[in-house]
Amino acid sequence: MRKNLRRAKRLPALVLVFLTAACGAYRLGTTLPPHLRTVYVPPFENETYEPGISADVTNAVITRFRQDGNLRPVNESEADTVVTGKITGWNRRVLGYTGQDRDNVEEYRLYVTAVIVFRELTTGEELISGQSIRGYTDFYLEGDLASAEEAARPAAFRDLARNIVDAVVSIW
Repeated sequence: MRKNLRRAKRLPALVLVFLTAACGAYRLGTTLPPHLRTVYVPPFENETYEPGISADVTNAVITRFRQDGNLRPVNESEADTVVTGKITGWNRRVLGYTGQDRDNVEEYRLYVTAVIVFRELTTGEELISGQSIRGYTDFYLEGDLASAEEAARPAAFRDLARNIVDAVVSIW
């Protein structure tokens, strides 16, 4: 009986040792090297026919870098790195119809795609070169399509920005 009691007392310590060993290599935060702490984000180029989205996408990416905290957005002269981007895709797909009539669309998915380059400024090395990244959002048709899509745009831009920042800060 005493042997079982001693084993039961050792069990929590043993579990703690195994958990510590298993999580020892896990890191919180960025995997970027310590000398890379700032980023410059120039305006994204717009290669689509959708007017006026360049500033919105650029602002969403800068905002996401601020929220993430691994790379601080700064002006070009203070930056360790730069993320340049081209918006290459803008499209909308049907997700659902109302009833059985294939002409009455109820739900859409809005996609926005960008190709990014992430470069270290001191060496000129491209850490990410020409990676295509996509963001999207789903929206219901309430009123006219143009107004519903306009209302959905910010969510698609935020998703694209989240995916861009995640790709940049997790390259190692």
